Amino acid sequence: MTGTQVNGYTAAGFEGVRACFETNLREVETGAAFAVYHHGRAVVDLWGGTADEATGRAWTEQTRAQIFSGSKGIIAATLLRLCDAGVLALDEPVARYWPEFAAHGKEHVTVGDCATYSAGLPAITSRVVDLGDLGDARLMAELLAGQAPVPAPRLLYGPWTLGWLLDELTLRTTGLTLRDFFRKEVAAPHGLAIDWGLRPAAGVASIVYDDAFAAQYDRFNTSDDPLVRATWANPVPFPKGGVVWNDAALRDAYIPAANIVGTARDIARLYALIIEDLHRPDGVPGNLARSSTVRAALTPYVRQEDPMLGFPFAYGRGGFRLKGTPRTGVDADMFGHDGGGGSAHFGWPGAGIALSYTPNRLLDIGNDDHRAGSLIRALKTSLHQLEMAATA
Repeated sequence: MTGTQVNGYTAAGFEGVRACFETNLREVETGAAFAVYHHGRAVVDLWGGTADEATGRAWTEQTRAQIFSGSKGIIAATLLRLCDAGVLALDEPVARYWPEFAAHGKEHVTVGDCATYSAGLPAITSRVVDLGDLGDARLMAELLAGQAPVPAPRLLYGPWTLGWLLDELTLRTTGLTLRDFFRKEVAAPHGLAIDWGLRPAAGVASIVYDDAFAAQYDRFNTSDDPLVRATWANPVPFPKGGVVWNDAALRDAYIPAANIVGTARDIARLYALIIEDLHRPDGVPGNLARSSTVRAALTPYVRQEDPMLGFPFAYGRGGFRLKGTPRTGVDADMFGHDGGGGSAHFGWPGAGIALSYTPNRLLDIGNDDHRAGSLIRALKTSLHQLEMAATA
């Protein structure tokens, strides 16, 4: 451990966020970063701890973290650009762009269905998939095109398939993979340190977890339901016995929905750019998309409890996760995506907030992990205090 010193910047009024980050770093974290933009201005940009326990390498300003399913929010941001450019349309059948996809009654499945886990394709069900297969996007897309959809329920979340579906659609319509389209149309124009899989030499934090974290997947591997096993144990995302995501062969593979790395600063900035687009006058070109395209993407499309995971999910038409259970508050209009092990990446358009939290210690999805929640509560408190001071 390199220590618990908190590095970075906190704007006046957000000192409580820094104190919370410091407490987490001292008591829970290995290493982490947290960044917040408020109405387009960076107000929190913090990092600290250890990026690599084996070498003692410290977490620096430029350290990137693996965000796992937080990658799906980056895919949704890329889909904004694709839709705004007229390359794809959310309400169009996938088969318009990818004719083979129509097999087995999928001719009416839309792009929006694929983006929101409503296509009935939460998993590869036709063959055993090992971790090494995850980087073969063309094979995975071919297998999904040849599958019959699961008829019900409407929403079935899965860790991998969204990425392969949207990658194939991007390749078919632009000649570029989703990764290369994102690099060209989103990351490069805005100087974002976000990409798929980079070696430690490029400053990526190494992952830390123990079997208590990996054990949460045991119930899927032993399930009597073959769809559950196909979705969550074909392959198991975080197997016991070693941190496979530190292995170069897997970390540096191209797995669209699962292995993006980035700095919290740049992931938060991406969400800030989207919020800025949302608030532009109608018809005015945006950073990624016009306001009408962003509004369409954030329009609630599906909300229900996922039967395999047992808690409510909600998605906007363009693939951003929304509040699973609607409620009021400063973050009621939240959109974005969290990631396995605890990362969180969201925008709150009404409050002008964009945030990203990137840890490298992965904790159980249940009651063991309060890190992102504690930071968000501290952020809400800071916003409330600033509002009260402004109206006093």
